[in-house]
Amino acid sequence: MTEIQVVTGASSGVGKALCRHLAQHSYPVLGIARRLPELKALQAEYPRQIHIMSADLGTREGREGVRQAIDGKYSVRSIVHSAAIATGGYLRDLDYQTYRQMMAINVEAPLFLTQSLLPCMCDGARVLHLSSGSAYRAVPYNGLYSISKAALLMMYRAWNADFPEREIVVGSAMPGVVDGPMQDAAREGDHPSVEMFREYKNKGLLIQPERVAEFLSWLLFSTNDQQFSAQDWNIFDDSHHANWLHGPLSG
Repeated sequence: MTEIQVVTGASSGVGKALCRHLAQHSYPVLGIARRLPELKALQAEYPRQIHIMSADLGTREGREGVRQAIDGKYSVRSIVHSAAIATGGYLRDLDYQTYRQMMAINVEAPLFLTQSLLPCMCDGARVLHLSSGSAYRAVPYNGLYSISKAALLMMYRAWNADFPEREIVVGSAMPGVVDGPMQDAAREGDHPSVEMFREYKNKGLLIQPERVAEFLSWLLFSTNDQQFSAQDWNIFDDSHHANWLHGPLSG
């Protein structure tokens, strides 16, 4: 049975860049996102390596559709949970619909997609969560996103506690401030952090998605199980740069 790498959020940003990177290195990949036109354009670049599926992973139906598409056809070697949303706002103004939408994508989707694909996974398959500095600190107007990322961080630890024999191994990685749709949105409006995000862009401090893809690929394929799951890997930690980084980190 063909082994496959599963990447969510594949229509843009880090997810799209990682699909390309994996395909360039001859890994079969299943890219999942909601926007089908963008997925089709990505698949056209590497039609033999990239398989695509349009699904809303924030719903039970979307996750079940992914399981049905994989079950009996592929053996899952890795899952990278890149899909996420970041809706700004103060907690005092938070409405339930906004809360449910963000938690469905940022927390429920990685939890229940991993759970549903467990029977389809290779022994020792790897699952990688994309973390954030927001999991460790809260800034004004960003509280709900911080809550969701803190939950995701604990989820990676809980999965590993549940699988001490490493039937699956779950890792976590902070990709830094990445140039893409989420940062485009963060530079709009007049919220408290908007000038900080504009400064990142103006000073060339944003990290390109392709660079993050190199970092994540190194974690997935060049670390042992203990290393992979030992910490929430930070792309800015230069102690591991010699293993994968060629050229400047940002810019």
